Amino acid sequence: MKPSATFKQISQLLMDSWISGADGGHPEEVYGPVDDLLRPHMALLVVDTSSVASDSFRMDFIKRYELPTGFESMKRLQQPFSFADFPDRRFLCEVVAPANVAAAERQHPVIDYVAATVLDVWMAYDRLVLPQKNSVARSNWCISLIGIHILLPAKARVQGLDDSDLAILQLLAEGMLVKEIGNAMNLSPRTIEHRVERLKSAFGARNIPHLVSLSIASGISKAEAWPTRG
Repeated sequence: MKPSATFKQISQLLMDSWISGADGGHPEEVYGPVDDLLRPHMALLVVDTSSVASDSFRMDFIKRYELPTGFESMKRLQQPFSFADFPDRRFLCEVVAPANVAAAERQHPVIDYVAATVLDVWMAYDRLVLPQKNSVARSNWCISLIGIHILLPAKARVQGLDDSDLAILQLLAEGMLVKEIGNAMNLSPRTIEHRVERLKSAFGARNIPHLVSLSIASGISKAEAWPTRG
């Protein structure tokens, strides 16, 4: 079986298609060569940037994120939207709009890594934004290729954790079993089990893997977005 293309490889093919594309062309002429290569964790969308006002921009998904997820908001976020109707205003203004405005006005690609909270999800992804080549005016559209690394619940920090709680969460995240954690902390496995059950209740976790996921999410998810431009 032929190995699946990576985000980097698909980005390069998309860039090559954009570079060789005609001035004033259509988005499908650019993304057509990579359409069949996109993997389930990737999304491809076209943003209409013909208006000067970004609230009048419109996004349409050519290919949606398709990995199984329990986050209902992922379906909501991947509907056709005008920017004025986007369901998370902060994410729109801090992450989505600036990249598309910059690409359309400068007619230069935007390549970055984004770690951000949108609705109830903390996500981390690579992004490539390619504007229409237009020698007579600003770009009328931008293509965005997104490769999502992880989705986590945007969990508020749990208050009242003591040093032992923090140690247990750390060791669970490192893959230790209850007995190993007990040995590391000089506590009985029974004590660790009781502590873990209390932590599961505090975080609202269904099981230990879920507890680890929620504890990580509570440490990294923020209201602010942290895009890093390349």
